[in-house]
Amino acid sequence: MKLPYFKIKDAFSEAKESFSYGSGADKVSSTAKLLGKSIANIGMFAVEVGVDSVKNLPETAGRKAQSQLDNNSDTMTREQIEKATQIVENGKQARANRLAKEKEERDK
Repeated sequence: MKLPYFKIKDAFSEAKESFSYGSGADKVSSTAKLLGKSIANIGMFAVEVGVDSVKNLPETAGRKAQSQLDNNSDTMTREQIEKATQIVENGKQARANRLAKEKEERDK
């Protein structure tokens, strides 16, 4: 997901210009705009990273479950092994779906 980031360079230029030639109100206004756009960009970046993390959660859980099975299956109950195996399968399916979707988008 690509979000429309603000152009900080433009906002910085506006703030710099208002500090050189503007009145007190212009200085406060341009500084507030620069600060607001910076905070908005940070927020949009956090959303992008969060969305990507959530999308990859089933794959990550599948890898962790596989690691648990590989390293600890001798100490796990039958029920735990079944649950871990199901998580592994869900992770593999999520990965296959993601790769198919990425291929489809590349081929467009």
